[in-house]
Amino acid sequence: MERLKKLSNANYLHDVSARRIAANEQNRNYIDRFVAENYNSLAAKFSPLDDTINSSSFGALDKLNETILALYTDPDLHFSSWEQANRYLSNKFTEKAIRVPVKKPVKSRTGENEDESINE
Repeated sequence: MERLKKLSNANYLHDVSARRIAANEQNRNYIDRFVAENYNSLAAKFSPLDDTINSSSFGALDKLNETILALYTDPDLHFSSWEQANRYLSNKFTEKAIRVPVKKPVKSRTGENEDESINE
C-alpha cells in the first residue's frame, strides 16, 4: 500500500493562526434573516461567474461568502429596522452598473443611528 504524501506550499513556511473577529450582535438577526431568504438566489446569480478568478484568487462565490462574513463583523454597521437592513443588504448585492447609492447605516458617537454614504 502506497503512503500518501502530505501536500505543502513553499509559500507558507509556518502556521498562520486564524484571526478571530467578533460578530456585531446588533445586526446578526437582520443578516441571518436576509441570508436565509436570499442566499439561494444570490448563489445562483454568482455561480455563472465562479469560473473567473480575481487578483486575490477568489471566485465569485468566494467573494459572495466573504462579503456576507464581512457584514457580520463590521463594527460600524448599525441597522435600526428590518426595512433598513433589507434595503441596504439588497443594494449591496446588486450589480454595480445598476446599483442605486444607499447610505450605510452607522452608529454615531452619541449612540444614535446615522447614515454614512457609500459608493461600492
